[in-house]
Amino acid sequence: MKKFLLTVLTIILIITPNIVRASGYDFHIESNMEIQYKDGNKYVTVQIEYIREVSNSSYYFPADGNKTFSIPDLSSQTDGQIEVEREFKEDSLSVKDSEGNSIHYTIEKDGEGINIVVPNYQKTTKSSPYKIYITYNTHDYIQVINDNIVIQAPSLSKDTEFEILHEETNTKTEIEYNLEIAVDKEVSNLAKIWPATYSTDENDSSCIYTFSSESRIGQNPYIEFGTSQIFRFELEYITPKTDDVIPERYSNVFSPLSTNIFEISLPRHFDETNQTVKIETISPTLTQIARDDEGNIIATFEVTANKESTISIVGYVWVEQDSYSDQKDIPNLSLDEYTSQISADEDLTKYLTATQYWEVDDEYIQEEADSIKTDVSSLIELIRADYRYINKQLEYDQSKADSINDRIGAKQALQGDSAVCMEYADAMITILRAQGIAARAAIGYTNLKEAPETSESQVRHQWVQIWIPDYGWLSIDPTWESENMDIGPNIHKLLWETLNDNNLSNTKIYSADSLDNIDDIEFNISVFAVEEKDIGELDSLESYEEILPIEDFEEDNSFLDWLNKFIKVSSIGRSIAVVLPIVLVIAFLIFIITVTKSVLKKAKSRKTKSSN
Repeated sequence: MKKFLLTVLTIILIITPNIVRASGYDFHIESNMEIQYKDGNKYVTVQIEYIREVSNSSYYFPADGNKTFSIPDLSSQTDGQIEVEREFKEDSLSVKDSEGNSIHYTIEKDGEGINIVVPNYQKTTKSSPYKIYITYNTHDYIQVINDNIVIQAPSLSKDTEFEILHEETNTKTEIEYNLEIAVDKEVSNLAKIWPATYSTDENDSSCIYTFSSESRIGQNPYIEFGTSQIFRFELEYITPKTDDVIPERYSNVFSPLSTNIFEISLPRHFDETNQTVKIETISPTLTQIARDDEGNIIATFEVTANKESTISIVGYVWVEQDSYSDQKDIPNLSLDEYTSQISADEDLTKYLTATQYWEVDDEYIQEEADSIKTDVSSLIELIRADYRYINKQLEYDQSKADSINDRIGAKQALQGDSAVCMEYADAMITILRAQGIAARAAIGYTNLKEAPETSESQVRHQWVQIWIPDYGWLSIDPTWESENMDIGPNIHKLLWETLNDNNLSNTKIYSADSLDNIDDIEFNISVFAVEEKDIGELDSLESYEEILPIEDFEEDNSFLDWLNKFIKVSSIGRSIAVVLPIVLVIAFLIFIITVTKSVLKKAKSRKTKSSN
């Protein structure tokens, strides 16, 4: 998942040469942006106030020429989405002067956005400043999902100039870039705001957040409102016909003759976001629900192998985060204290080991990990240093995300190969483990919105979790390439399962038959946000424990579980299942015949004795 890529508006300064040296600033320019949000809307209103002033009366700006304002597209959108959004902006666009009079303008479009060309409608002198007010609506800076509202404003590029010296005339121009975000007071509680350097004010209807120019350099101001979210998930798994030997009429009488076993991972509980799960419907009837030592939920289904079947599960997931004022601090241990506590806990050693894709012991990985640790003394400082390193080394490849995504491992990704979320997570886990930090992979869904228009299956997302004493598992998503690092609780994510090794899922399929057509299995998951009023009868929903008692799941399984799988889904077991009934019938017939013969023989013997 990629974040909004926002481009700053450019300012084109036109001055008339005049050979007079001035003291202080000769010109003053302001480009003030206000983003306004009214509760209930799905868009924001953007107003750009452009002010050009002459401070030195020896100079002026002529009335000829023009000023161009750029309204950028979101690079993450498709061409069709960009076209629709451009129309939406243009329909609400207005350009006015300081008196509120409309100004004639023209629109030019290029591959990056809309350019609004405004003529210099008047001469600009010390006594007569030049002002333009551009207003338009857009969905680009906001995401609204029920009561959760995220506003992300454009950054300033790192080469933004706040002072321009014109060498020919020796004049100086001061430039300001001010940003205000005005949010309706009716919205939910503030949950996140970044950067931390901001000021607040309010009027009768809005809370106003002001960000300085310096705080916006290379950083998109981010404000989030809302502390909870509900997601509905719909899982449908089409199980294939794998058995062409046993007729259905036989397996209907004795199911072990033709059975496949599916162990499917389901959304789990997670402390950091107080993630809880309730089930609405589940079909067919579960054989077992188990929780592994990671806390993952594994549901077992037994379905017939000689015909196609459907596994269907519908449920809801609740997630929560603290309000901004109530946020808990993440314990910031020294590295020595942290590594001492981790090494003393035998249960955590598996989160430090190397795997095929997490090449912890590799010389290159070790050197990179040690280099990042140089002059770093605390855990949070190291996490942030690793985050910056991963984002510097990797570049997200959208073409890989849209095609077959072969896993390449941390080392190959860090050395420049194509990367998507899997590589970002693999790379960070590997570096962390090489530094003695307990880390694992988290798999789930993110960038979740309201009910989709189509039933297309959603793509899973991978991120990172770090174990911190007195906190638990801390979530980190390095794919979010920003100085505003995605660390800690995030109610835009639904955690499905966690993994400490090479696997990318806990779902497993057991069959005695050929599964060459395994790629044809239709495994569809749809996840989207809902409101509580959309759920219906809350009392009818069931927790996993209410459906079946949760058992401890073990990879090697109990003897009875192993025996069940051996009989039903191994070739030998299936043969036994086929042959055993025949053997039993034959044995029973032999027993009946033997008993019958014995009875008849005894009866004949008694008859003979009676005759004598």
